[in-house]
Amino acid sequence: MTGYSIMSRLAEEGPLSVSELAGRLAMERTTCTREVAPLVVSGLVENTVGSDRRRRLLRLTSLGARKRSEAYPLWERVQRMVADEFGDADVADLLARLRRLRESSDRLSDV
Repeated sequence: MTGYSIMSRLAEEGPLSVSELAGRLAMERTTCTREVAPLVVSGLVENTVGSDRRRRLLRLTSLGARKRSEAYPLWERVQRMVADEFGDADVADLLARLRRLRESSDRLSDV
């Protein structure tokens, strides 16, 4: 599931550094690097040089975009199953609480 999230974020926001991607996914940088590695090895994501040659960017490959598109119906089905099991309102409440928790965590880590 993490691989799908990584590929989706790269598809939606374009090339991102590992730090930017980790921030978008509320993930530690080292964890993000570890999760991206198999996607790079399998050719779904590529590690490219940014405009500043010192900056490395992750980019979704055409194979990655195709695999993500193929996986989307499965992801959508799982989302629907969760909503059916718990109810749309409970899922929305859970997501709102998780967002608040992440925001609080971000504020505390800035202290």
